[in-house]
Amino acid sequence: INFARNEMSRDPVVWWPFAAAFSFMVTLVLAANLFADGVRDAFDPRSRAFRPRVIRSKPSAA
Repeated sequence: INFARNEMSRDPVVWWPFAAAFSFMVTLVLAANLFADGVRDAFDPRSRAFRPRVIRSKPSAA
């Protein structure tokens, strides 16, 4: 660990590619998760999110 700490402090440019790869992977996983949630909500028959609401008419006053 001490060797790695010395290496990172000596040349801080070394960790930029790791940070870029990490942020890319986090973005990719979040985008895939949001896409999968949208597909599930759109095609799941048990989902209540996209179920059409029944409009009840008010009883007419006679």
